[in-house]
Amino acid sequence: MIIEILLLLIALYLFLGFIFAIAFLIKGIDLVDDGAHGSTFGFKLIIIPGVIVFWPVLMKKWLIAKNNKR
Repeated sequence: MIIEILLLLIALYLFLGFIFAIAFLIKGIDLVDDGAHGSTFGFKLIIIPGVIVFWPVLMKKWLIAKNNKR
């Protein structure tokens, strides 16, 4: 029972990370990292696993960068 709940929580975390990765790679990556501006599809494909795992950290950085841009 505990393992099932833990696996469901992990699956939910990764699912949310995947949804975030789509939006982040389309719009947010340019705000967070100037070096990624104009990056290729191959680069974005390579960083998808990292974005999925670290999505809370990247979301925070994206929100801070978005607020600083204003």
